[in-house]
Amino acid sequence: MINSTKLAHSEATGKDSCGVLFLKKPAGIENPVEWYSFKIAGVPFALRNLLIFQKVNINDLAIFMEDPEGDLEKSFDKILKDSRISKNIVWMSNITQLKEWIKNNPNQVYIFNGSVLHEKKKLNALIHSLPINENEPPTAFSVNPENLEKLLFNAQRHPELSDKTEFSEKPQTGFPIYVQGSKEREIHKPEDFKTLNEALVKGSGLHHDSLVTRTFSRPASRLLTRMFLNLPISPNQITFISFFLGLASAFYFLRGSYWTSVIAALLLVISTWVDGADGEIARLKFMETEIGKKLDIYCDNIIHFLVFTAIGFGIYHNTGESIYLYLGGLAGLGGLMAFFLLSPVLLEKRSQIFHVSDPDLAEKFANRDFIHFLFLVALIDQLEIFILVAAIGANLFFGYLAYSRLHKLKTA
Repeated sequence: MINSTKLAHSEATGKDSCGVLFLKKPAGIENPVEWYSFKIAGVPFALRNLLIFQKVNINDLAIFMEDPEGDLEKSFDKILKDSRISKNIVWMSNITQLKEWIKNNPNQVYIFNGSVLHEKKKLNALIHSLPINENEPPTAFSVNPENLEKLLFNAQRHPELSDKTEFSEKPQTGFPIYVQGSKEREIHKPEDFKTLNEALVKGSGLHHDSLVTRTFSRPASRLLTRMFLNLPISPNQITFISFFLGLASAFYFLRGSYWTSVIAALLLVISTWVDGADGEIARLKFMETEIGKKLDIYCDNIIHFLVFTAIGFGIYHNTGESIYLYLGGLAGLGGLMAFFLLSPVLLEKRSQIFHVSDPDLAEKFANRDFIHFLFLVALIDQLEIFILVAAIGANLFFGYLAYSRLHKLKTA
């Protein structure tokens, strides 16, 4: 099966592959433009597929939709000229154009079922010859260009594979590959858009989320994500909202009283929820940037430094014991030094789209789970214990990172 074997046509890198999004006019729908422009997680249906194809390094993109009157292309302009699409998209309005385009194209051509919301990881595995679960049903097959019309306008989802001259599970030289996609992600009725929208939002977390994050942070951040999806707000703007909430938290910790500390801890928890939403929005709306990734990490660690030092100062202000000034400074400084050692690794892993390795011990500790513990400690008025643990823990963590870095250098 194509979805579980090595493909000769993509032995290199798949970077010369071409993709055609086949948009079939949905039954019972008068306006196909509205249908394919319906937003799923903040992005129009057809555009989401095109951006996914771009993510898996399909070099040239085209759209094919039967259009005898020739008036649909202009209606799709908003999708075709979206700023997130890096290249011009070819529009084809009849089967003759499609066959000619395939015939004149020297690269492997994939024709994608436009009624399905395609999955990034599965497409990447298909195009770059990576293994997929062999128990899954076939999702792609070669098709003789002469039989394209029979395939594309056949009401049946799965064509008969008995005639090997028409359809084949094995790639044929010069034949396009039709990618029908997962049946579970095919859209037949308006309710299917809502189902897929909810599935995407629920799956917008990171693969290495800790148990605390999955239990307490993600449910709250997804509520915010659902709100932000329909607003004209960028992930970086959400990051700044989180940052200013963190600054407000540090300010309240400086006051040192019980209630200001509780308010500060609550603000920091809310800041964490908002911080989770910026990444979810960026992934869902294809708005991830290198600047955004750096901004997110830098803002988080600046807030951690300010909060630790503010807690130490606040306790000193409340008790008059100078030891807490030193503990706050040690916690802030240890966290900052650990950040400088770990940030290159975090940035590199956040830049990976596929085959992200499991987080190592350092990454597991470099999360924001401590903020929920801080809120609990503030409620029971035991910040003195927290700042002592933070001062010791942050510097032990820095020491571990420094040792690991030196060990790797010696090994190299």
